[in-house]
Amino acid sequence: MNLEDTIYKRQSIRKYDNTPLSEETLDELRDFIDNAKVLNPGIAWSYDIAGPENFRMLQRFKAPHALLLFSQTKENYLQNIGFIFQQVDLYLQSRGIGSCWIGAGGPKNHENPNPDHEFVIMMIFGKPQGRIYRESTEFQRKIICEISDERDSKLIPARLAPSAANSQTWYFTHNDDGSYNLYRNRRKFNLNRKMDTWNQVDMGIVLAHLYVANPDTFEFTRDKPHEELKNKVFEGSFTI
Repeated sequence: MNLEDTIYKRQSIRKYDNTPLSEETLDELRDFIDNAKVLNPGIAWSYDIAGPENFRMLQRFKAPHALLLFSQTKENYLQNIGFIFQQVDLYLQSRGIGSCWIGAGGPKNHENPNPDHEFVIMMIFGKPQGRIYRESTEFQRKIICEISDERDSKLIPARLAPSAANSQTWYFTHNDDGSYNLYRNRRKFNLNRKMDTWNQVDMGIVLAHLYVANPDTFEFTRDKPHEELKNKVFEGSFTI
């Protein structure tokens, strides 16, 4: 299955066979990561593949591997990490390997591969227990008119993107030149300050789905003139 097809079937996997994947499979994963498209080439980032002894998470389920994700803390770095590693999420699931973004977790007894980079978020992965893919009717997502100012089938891949606590915090507007603006809904009550961080990662995740579905035409910029919308944060403009 290719990455675009995986958009319409993926789901977050929380039950794993704890047998580690082969070193060949991990090397193929590293090769994919090293060649993934980035959202902002000016931001340095790094990652490490950790075993269960080197990561922690609040959830009770277990996994044999985790990607620990690190980055320079420049403007748009959270979106950049989400963009890169949602491609990785799709790659893993296209190979029949389960995966799940984990916000409430981090390194344990683990040395940062680059001391200049800050830990951002992690993704667990491994051989799934049970079925890996979902049916199209099983997605619990907002309808297009709730996330966009116009009905637009080109935004279906964005609609299906995962997000922290399924918050689906994105909103799209259309420009006269055929481009789009992406906004993040401003949280009314920010009792969990980490949720704001995770929702910025989500912005990169949703852009990754749009890139994977439109690899030859996707372009992103943060510099385009745009309308300010009430209770929304402008994230950038893109073409697909």
